[in-house]
Amino acid sequence: MEVWTIVPAVWLTTVAMCVGRTYPLISKMLETIPGGELVVGYKYIHMITYMICMAFISPFCWQIAFFDEPRQNFVVSYVYAIIGRTK
Repeated sequence: MEVWTIVPAVWLTTVAMCVGRTYPLISKMLETIPGGELVVGYKYIHMITYMICMAFISPFCWQIAFFDEPRQNFVVSYVYAIIGRTK
């Protein structure tokens, strides 16, 4: 196999793992925390935008695809950023 087939495969797999492991948690948190009503109302637009953005940043934050603690920190930080809340 050539490098040009392996690199996109690893990239797409990382994107799929990042989205698959974080988006359900994000949607659950936004449904339960007050302030996420707008995103819950437009959940399909949010999902598409989230997937596109994760496609660009997944090479830099690959840890959230494989490790639980960085994934939890990312999800909590993302949800707090959406609703405008600080810790």
